[in-house]
Amino acid sequence: MKNQYFKYIITLLIVISFSACKKKTDTVSEKKAPISVTTVAVQQNDMKEYLTFNGVTQYQKKENIRSNVTGYISWMKFKIGDNIRNGQTFASVRTKEQDALKEAVKIDSSLSKFVSPITIRSNATGVFTVLNVTANDYVAEGDVLATVVQPKSLVIQVNVPYEYEDAIQIGTSCEIILQNGEMLNAQVTGTLPSIDPVAQSQVFLIALPDANLPENLNVQVRTIYKQDTNAMTIPKTALQTNELLSEFWVMKVVNDSLAIKQTVVPLLKNDSLLQVKSDGLKINDLVISEGAYQMQDSTIVSTKKQ
Repeated sequence: MKNQYFKYIITLLIVISFSACKKKTDTVSEKKAPISVTTVAVQQNDMKEYLTFNGVTQYQKKENIRSNVTGYISWMKFKIGDNIRNGQTFASVRTKEQDALKEAVKIDSSLSKFVSPITIRSNATGVFTVLNVTANDYVAEGDVLATVVQPKSLVIQVNVPYEYEDAIQIGTSCEIILQNGEMLNAQVTGTLPSIDPVAQSQVFLIALPDANLPENLNVQVRTIYKQDTNAMTIPKTALQTNELLSEFWVMKVVNDSLAIKQTVVPLLKNDSLLQVKSDGLKINDLVISEGAYQMQDSTIVSTKKQ
């Protein structure tokens, strides 16, 4: 009987001990590990929001060199891309009448002054972009022989939607971004007094007299739309929103371990930063920039600074 009693006591102690260990194990396993996140401090920056438009280079001044007689081109040495000065000889033309006088000159030498080819001179200084004739071509009086553009008349033509009429004016500073990444500083110098009836956009002109750019080059024109020199900013990656984009918030870290949901109002933005307004945020507060997606309010986290 005693042996059975002792066996019963021992068995009971083993069961109680096993239950306590299991309960302790379950309690430990219920503890959640902190979520590892990356934090960044809220900063104060000079924020600029830009408007960007597409533009194309154009030469405003183009002059045509025309023939002043009917005949054949007897001399012309230029090619496309060559430069010419105002008043410089472009070509010489001989007429049928002059060819006929060659025989008469043998009889009457006084007619020799009428045999010399007629000179055609350039009426502009610039670069040839079009050449319509070569030596020995037949031309009629008034024909366009070539087109000369004046490089200093280069402008960028920008189509600006009329809704931004207050943001773009003559004298507005802007940046010209070329396709190779080069950037030029310039100002709006003119506008056309008409609106495109379909696109409802107005043409603005930016003069670039010293730029060595080809015509019909597509560029980007960027100008400051809004600016705040004392903006409270966070990285764009720190901002979260709902599906309807009606609510915005960040996860603010307090005591280096607790992430709480903080409502914000987004304002200006650039490529990487976002200006926010919030009563619960201040400069140097830590917000989660990575790892906060779908995180619940009051989540335990372990942080590493970016």
